Amino acid sequence: MRLLATLLIILHLAISSAEFFSSTSSLEQLLRTEVILLSELQNYVNEIREHAELLQSEIDAIKAEHLSASDSIEGYLNNPVNAFRLIKRLHSDWETFESSVESEPSRINYLEAIAGHRQNLSYPTQEDFVGTALALTRLQQTYQLDVSELASGMLNGVKYGAPMSWQDCFVLGQHLYELRDYNSTVPWLQQSMQLLAQQHYADEAASLDFMEAVVSYHQAMGDYQNALNLINHVLSVQPEERLHLLETRHQLEQLITDGVKHGLMHEVKRRPGDYHSSQEYALYQQVCREELLPTPATQRKLRCRLHSGTAGEFTYLPYKLEELHLDPYVIQVHDVIGLQDTIELQQIARPTLQRSQVYSMGGSDPTSAKFRTSKGTSFPYKRHAAMQRLRRHMGIITGLNMNYAEHLQIANYGIGGHYEPHMDSFDGNHDYSQDVDNTNRVATGIFYLSDVEAGGGTAFPFLPLLVTPERGSLLFWYNLHRSGDQDYRNKHAGCPVLQGSKWIGNVWVRLKGQQDVRPCALERDHEISMAFKDYN
Repeated sequence: MRLLATLLIILHLAISSAEFFSSTSSLEQLLRTEVILLSELQNYVNEIREHAELLQSEIDAIKAEHLSASDSIEGYLNNPVNAFRLIKRLHSDWETFESSVESEPSRINYLEAIAGHRQNLSYPTQEDFVGTALALTRLQQTYQLDVSELASGMLNGVKYGAPMSWQDCFVLGQHLYELRDYNSTVPWLQQSMQLLAQQHYADEAASLDFMEAVVSYHQAMGDYQNALNLINHVLSVQPEERLHLLETRHQLEQLITDGVKHGLMHEVKRRPGDYHSSQEYALYQQVCREELLPTPATQRKLRCRLHSGTAGEFTYLPYKLEELHLDPYVIQVHDVIGLQDTIELQQIARPTLQRSQVYSMGGSDPTSAKFRTSKGTSFPYKRHAAMQRLRRHMGIITGLNMNYAEHLQIANYGIGGHYEPHMDSFDGNHDYSQDVDNTNRVATGIFYLSDVEAGGGTAFPFLPLLVTPERGSLLFWYNLHRSGDQDYRNKHAGCPVLQGSKWIGNVWVRLKGQQDVRPCALERDHEISMAFKDYN
């Protein structure tokens, strides 16, 4: 019964008030929360030994993870599997521990201590839990990761962290089911049951009951083969006690033989016009996976050179400029800012990071969106000397009039953090009434403030081009044609961060004041990009 209670309790999820999944810098608070909770639970176990076997095993498992994290807390938290497990434990597992204490007379001290901590410590919310589940699914789909490898702590063949338990995989699958993402649900439930079958208690009645319950998920989704496989496994362990499954097995075998395609997977279709089903989105994912690359003919014309500056401003040490694309013009300038500046900019930004927002179509009020998971904050360049240096470097390298640059935006990407394909410039319906400079964004500069171990590149689906984040470098391109029209070829995206923490500094320069630097041509030159305006 105790095992069955544990199996059922893991399905219960609490709701609290914070957001952590959208920025890796926030996850340290959750790790500190778990350190304190772990200490309280250890104190209780020292007083009450009746439940020590169950609780101590959980404590040891978490401590082992914390020990591995101590070598590099940042590296541990930057791993999306570790982040999911941390949020999942705090979001649901700790309630299991509390419930196991409720039947003990001496539980009062422990529960009172936990209640006190809940007023002062950081806890993830339902949004955090769903956010991490979606992030793992996003990483799996974008980079075509094998679920079994991802669950084992492997990312693209590299072992980064502890494996996920069968409970982790089940809870993730259950949430994807509730989100009606049935195609993603199936492999996680399948992985969960495979891991459960490997446990020493796999043949106990409670485990078989749980497997039997999961059969209903697969049946409802129309995944008849996995439902049949589970039933066959259960019957192989308890053939006499599970005779009621024989009729279900016969029905499933008949459905498979007849090729019936019923169930939620076959009934729920993507909405017409769903962007995630578009050719453009497929191009974006292919570029993130480096399946689409610039042609040799395009690359043959590119050059690397030393660049001393433009518009009368020069630097004693020339910049290392690499051409990435000529038309439209995209460059990456290496070693622009030093290590210390990147560290200071991160430290300054951390206290004020808020969920990143985007402008709505034709609107002036920015809002948060699922297609952009990061946290950001903005500063006037005079706020710090390092910010002033960024502004000066941008001006010298590009020749643009930096008096009409927006405030510096510093952003940190969260678990599987990404920003789907978008334009930095505004469309014709944008409301400029709240804009001080009252003109469009002519150019974008991205200062990479960190390296990223895997993923997190800047993708240009239409070029096609993938730029790897390189600490201290500057990525630059023009958002507008010389005519002032949007250049749709420069639609770009932030690929999901697979491993690591991505920090960037965004510099957006407005068209106002650039007439002497980038004057208009005699004729409009926007036709070349019009084919990409409505690509799908």
